[in-house]
Formats: sequence, structure tokens, C-alpha cells
Amino acid sequence: MNDALRKLKKITKNEEESIKLLNAALSKEAFLGYLGEYFDSDELKSVIDFSGFKEKLNEDEFQQLHPKYHYPILWDTLERQGFSPIDATKPIKWLSVNYQLIENELIEPYFLAYLENSKNGRSNIIEALRLAKDGDNKKLFDVCRAILRHMFGHIQERGPKAVYQDIPFSIAWWRIHLAKEIHRKTGILEEEIYNYFNNNPTNYNELVMRMSGKLTVISDKNIRDGFFLYVFEKSITKTKEFREIISNIGIESAWRSMGSLSPKENKKIIESLVA
Repeated sequence: MNDALRKLKKITKNEEESIKLLNAALSKEAFLGYLGEYFDSDELKSVIDFSGFKEKLNEDEFQQLHPKYHYPILWDTLERQGFSPIDATKPIKWLSVNYQLIENELIEPYFLAYLENSKNGRSNIIEALRLAKDGDNKKLFDVCRAILRHMFGHIQERGPKAVYQDIPFSIAWWRIHLAKEIHRKTGILEEEIYNYFNNNPTNYNELVMRMSGKLTVISDKNIRDGFFLYVFEKSITKTKEFREIISNIGIESAWRSMGSLSPKENKKIIESLVA
């Protein structure tokens, strides 16, 4: 399946394949048939059992799952299978999830085609195909990339960070996971952390980018939790400030063993860095 995934994620600059994908995304049967050219259906569904999730979603709900109504069901469905943070970094897991959502008629395949400035997937597809007929392929490739990004994340233009940032169900899972982890030692309510990430999505993106990139020190639980104690106490929302604090932590941790300290001790250090 990994070979099939590698082939699929490379179609983003192929005009013929992009047109084929967009046309297929207008209906369930055509879309599942298109994926069937790359994957065996039974093998793909065996990657993870997502049958426990039975909530039919509209387009807005798919793009941003609701913490109160959808997060608990998503978490419980995956938790019963021992789903781990390592599993959550694997594109094939989320491809299997989205395949089953479409097969079970819980979402429409064109939901995957939303763009930052245009959230209606069907309209994006129709417009992209129309422009492509006139020789303008920019939107065609943009929408092709959007479908693949939101389905499994890791296309060649985005890299590993996309698994954390681009797949709606993965974003929701990571927010739940981080909220539970941060709550455990800080006492900050999970709901407050969900709301923070939902209201400040660029800060969530900055955090997971640093966690999955070079500055992995922010992945250390004691450092991360001390950071969030400070963020919540000071009501830090501006991404520039959020980013600068993380950078300062990276510099400080180069000579100080912050990971061996408690979250409260790290919060005090962060206060001194920002002062």
C-alpha cells in the first residue's frame, strides 16, 4: 500500500490525473472507484476499523469537527483500538479513515476539495475543471492538492507536517491528544485547550510544526506544559509572540536541562525569558 500511496501523492502536477481525480470526487461511487485503481478496498479498510464512528457530517462540520459533539466519538473509536501518536503520524491511517467515511456516506468526497479562501468543495471542483478546459490549470492543481492533503496529508509539496495540519480528523485527534496530555500536569481544562486551538489555529500549526521539525524540544512534556501554563496565564494569542517564546525556549534549552524540571519551574524560566 505504501507504493500506491507514493504514486498517488505525486499526481499533483499531472493534468490528466488531476482532471480524473476532480471528476471522480463529484460522486461517492466514482471516487471510491478512482481510489480502487491504487488500493485494494478490503486491504485499505483493514488498516483501521473506523466503523464505530457513525456521525453524518455536513461540509462545515467535516472541515472543523465540533469539540463537544464529535471529539469524544472520534477519540473513543480510535482509543478502543489502541491508536497511538505514532499511528497518528501515518498518512495511510487517515486515508483509511476518510475512505470509510465516504463509503459509509458520512461525508461526500467533494468535502475534501475546500481551499483556504473557498470552502465549498463542489464549487471549487466545477470551477477548476472549467478553467482547465480553457487551458488554465492553476486551480486544477490547487484543488487536486487540497483533496489529497485533506485525505491523507503527506503530498510531495507539503511534507510530514501536513499530517498534523491538513487532515480534519487528524487535526481533531492531535488537539484531543495534546489537550489530554497538557491537562494531566497543568490542570488546564481540556475544553479550554480545545477552544484555544480552535480559536488560534495558526498557533496550533506553529506548535505541531515545531514538534515535528527541528525544534523538537517543545515536544518534551515538562517544557510544553510549562509553556502552556505561561500561555494561558498571559492569554497569549498572537502567533508572532507565540512563535518567539518557543524560539526563546529552544535557545535556553541548549544550555539548561529544562526537560528535567517541572512544568511550574519551566513556566518561571519562560517568564524570565520574556520579561
